[in-house]
Amino acid sequence: MSETKRSVAFIHTSPAAIGPLMQFYAGAAPELEITNLLDDGLLRLLAAGRREDVRRRLSEMLRAAAETYQPELAMVTCSSVSKELAESLARDFSFPVLKIDYPMARKAVRAGRRVGVAATFPPTLVPTSKLLNDAAEEAGVRVEIVEEVVPEAYTALLANDTATHDELLAAAVENLQQRDVAAVVLAQVSMARTLPLISAKARVPVLTSLHTSLEAIREALGLPS
Repeated sequence: MSETKRSVAFIHTSPAAIGPLMQFYAGAAPELEITNLLDDGLLRLLAAGRREDVRRRLSEMLRAAAETYQPELAMVTCSSVSKELAESLARDFSFPVLKIDYPMARKAVRAGRRVGVAATFPPTLVPTSKLLNDAAEEAGVRVEIVEEVVPEAYTALLANDTATHDELLAAAVENLQQRDVAAVVLAQVSMARTLPLISAKARVPVLTSLHTSLEAIREALGLPS
């Protein structure tokens, strides 16, 4: 008899996040049954600063997941959604609601005093920087955050021009390395696909939220790491 899988819901604001996550989790976590819920209109709301509409829509998506799929845990994959918002949403449900990049932030601040952040969607920068500062405070350390944002790469990704996206992102990571950072955070899940290419040329650790998010899920569900 096959072992019962543990149900996890991913809440997405970008279709570009789904492929890298599913490819990774299919190989690394066969014990999990993943359900993806997507509303790419949330990115427009986030860019416009419509926070209450973002909160309402995320709550609707979580409620739909709860009623239809009964997850034991939900994970918000959008870096532009704040940790505080994810935590406030969790109070309305019987399962944990985690933010995918917080475990990565906790790892990044242990790498050294200067942490680089590469982003392609500008609204991601503020919540990602706050996330890193929160993780640093939790760890009892101080960090300096160095940012590189390349919106042209995000535009290329939306146009399915992955070659241009990857080239621009790799250049941003190189710029961060030249600014003497101890590690580079790829702020968005949609960037995870580029990790093998970028890591091959990197001189410092380059972090995505894939492996660290799985560690957090397993810990929350009491599964072996």
